[in-house]
Formats: sequence, C-alpha cells, structure tokens
Amino acid sequence: MERNVHYHVMDFLRIFAALLVLLNHFATFAWSSASVAEGRDVAFGFLSAFAGLGAVGVEVFFVISGFVIATSASGEGGASHALRFARMRATRILPALWLSALVSLAARVLYGEDFSRLLMDFCRSVTLSPKGPYIDGVVWSLVVEAVFYVLVAASILSRFRLSLYDLAKIIGFSSSVYLLVLSGLHLLPPSTRPEEAISVLSRFPFKLLLLQHGVFFATGMIFFLVKNDGDEHLKMGNHARKAVLLLLFGSMSTVEIFISIERGYEYKLSAVIIWLICMYAMAAGIKYREFVRHNLYRNNALVKYIGGISYPIYLNHYSFGMIIVWWLFSLGFPMPIVFVLSILLVLGLSMAVMWLEKRIQNAVRGGFPKPAAKRDQNGGLASPIGNQETPRLLGGEQWGRNR
Repeated sequence: MERNVHYHVMDFLRIFAALLVLLNHFATFAWSSASVAEGRDVAFGFLSAFAGLGAVGVEVFFVISGFVIATSASGEGGASHALRFARMRATRILPALWLSALVSLAARVLYGEDFSRLLMDFCRSVTLSPKGPYIDGVVWSLVVEAVFYVLVAASILSRFRLSLYDLAKIIGFSSSVYLLVLSGLHLLPPSTRPEEAISVLSRFPFKLLLLQHGVFFATGMIFFLVKNDGDEHLKMGNHARKAVLLLLFGSMSTVEIFISIERGYEYKLSAVIIWLICMYAMAAGIKYREFVRHNLYRNNALVKYIGGISYPIYLNHYSFGMIIVWWLFSLGFPMPIVFVLSILLVLGLSMAVMWLEKRIQNAVRGGFPKPAAKRDQNGGLASPIGNQETPRLLGGEQWGRNR
C-alpha cells in the first residue's frame, strides 16, 4: 500500500475532533479567573452540553492515529526503517508541540504563575515525559501517542517478526481485558462498588500502558489492515478474522467512552453515537477515497489545510484559551464578544504556529536524503483530548496533570 495515499476523510475527522475538544474545554472555563468552573461561574453557559461530551474527540484522534501510523509503518523493516519512522513522527509532532508549549509558558507567566515551576512543566512537556504535570492540559495525550509510536517502531525494528497485525491484537486484547474489569467494577451496586480500586485503575500509568485507550489505536490499525487485504480470494479468511477484531475492538471502544464520560446516560450515549458516526465516516471515506478525491479536487489544498490546522488548534486552545477568556472578561467585554474574540485568537495563533511548524519541518526534512519510498502525507495526529482530569486554578498542582 503506497504511503503517500491521502484520505480526505481524515482531514474532516481531525478538524471535527479538534472542535469537539475545544468546545469541551471552553464549556468549563471560568469568567472570573483562568480556571475551570461549574454552574453560574462558567464563562459560556450555552456550551454546557459539550462539557464532558466533547472529550470523545480524543478517542477519534486515537483511531485516526492507529490507521495513519500503521500506514506509514507498513513496508520493509529493520533499523534504518525504524529510525526513519521515528524521525518522521518526531518531525510531525514535536515542532508544533514545542512552539505551543512556549506560548503556554508565556501566557501562564504573564498570568502571574511561578516561573521556576512552570519551567519544569515546560521541560516535561517538550520531552514528552511520562510524569506530569505539564505546561498544558492536553499534553498527556501526546505522551500516550508516543508510547504507541515506540511499540510500532519496535515492530519495524524486528523486521515485522512482531507484525502490525500481532501488535494490534496485543494492544487491543490487553486493553479489552482492562476495560472489562473496569466496567465490571462500575456495574457493581454503589453500596459494594470498590471506589478505591476504580480510582487506582483510572490513574495515568494505565493510560501509558495503552490499557485504557489501546482499543482505539488497535481499531485504527485493524482499519488499515482490513483495507490493505484488498479483495484477493486467498485472503478472505484472514480478512474475515480482522473484521471480527474490528467489531470487537470497536465495541470495547464504546465501553471505554461510556464509562469515562462522567455525566448522565444521555451524554454517555450521545458520545458513543458521535464516535460511531465518525467510525462509519472513516470507513466510508477509506472505501470511497477516489470518489471523495474526485469531488474535492478543486478544494484539495483547502481540505488539507483544514486537517493540518486541527493539531495546532488542539495544542493551543486550552491554557492559552483559558487565559484569553479571563483577560477579555476582565476588560469588560460582554460574553458573546468574548466568545467570538477568544475563538478568533486561538484560530489566529494556531495559523501562526502551523506556518512556523511547516518551515521547521521543511528545514529538518531538507537535511536528510530522500528515501526511495514515498513519505506518508497523512500526518497522523496523534494527539489529541480526552478524558483528562479537570485542573484547578492556574498554578495549582493539578494544572496539566493527567486523570
């Protein structure tokens, strides 16, 4: 399968997921301080429906990442290919992360937080340290992505003795067992429910081990492997087994969404439906890629730009957005004006970060000889938010700490 195949559906899903995450967080921003709030203290009460619900955007990002990374990793194995894969991922992820981390550092320093502590948070963020807190509350998802990248790089390094298919099964089945245990604990009556055990199982190390979100990465990988099987008659049995795995991991993904959304059942169900619609759109977009490409031919550059800017939006809407919302309210602007201006400022910053990011990437890529194989142009996000814990006031110990 050629690595330079571009799926426009991924661009639409990326921006949709990024906007879900943005609305999820904007729904919790306070107006009186750079913090999160509830009830009458929130800045944008009309966004209350997105609080918690919009976190499903990160699960969409994780599936996209599973598909795109499997696509870019397919081919020959060995040390040189593993190094090339690592370089591609670093070039894709790190420039925007570093630029956005600098923005968050500057914004929080101007807000009045302690610089020495922020500097440590910044260093942990730009190095994707497995231990927080981070300079921005969304960085945790990139750390999880990095763990996934390491596993895929190990598969490439082994010359696929550990195949992508086997890796997807290991990640998916391990995550499924974890989710079955966790969901079983949640289903116990409140009087006998072991809240302490649930709390322990919900800590960040279980995310780092890809136990909580592994089914999403596995689902994306199986999407690619099913697509890559083609229609060859001899592969139909293997194709059917992968389709069963896709159904299993997809089902367990809905379980994770259902237990992680900490709101009423209508919100849980809505989040599951949104995710399923995105998965259907992904499957359709992959299958009918040529049809979509033909109909979007004149707008090809615009569609790719929309997909590309989703990553900077994801990185810059949280800490920067939270401080901007507080600042605009402190200037006396009414709520509708604050909302529009804050969105525009986040968008403008994201466009600037994307502009600088591309130049850094071009400079880095220009320093390496072009390989014979074509590069992946999907630009897999790894990123993306999800069900992270809500931080306290800026400067508090929980800022940027993972759930």
